[in-house]
Amino acid sequence: MLTREHQDKRLHIEFTDGEIADVKIIVVSECDEHEGCRGIVFDVISTNRPERLRPNSAWSKMTEIKNFEVIED
Repeated sequence: MLTREHQDKRLHIEFTDGEIADVKIIVVSECDEHEGCRGIVFDVISTNRPERLRPNSAWSKMTEIKNFEVIED
């Protein structure tokens, strides 16, 4: 599970929609009130869907993350 310990790290993430991306985690939200506010803010370094490259940081719910691996501390 992603936690605040992953902030400022580079991760290789597989999303539930099939996107695979290397990202830098900016913020991990560990909200306890409801599932919809749990997620990450990140910058995309690379992705298998270049049309999804974002000029700004992006948000993803935790439920949209299938797998992840730390690739750089």
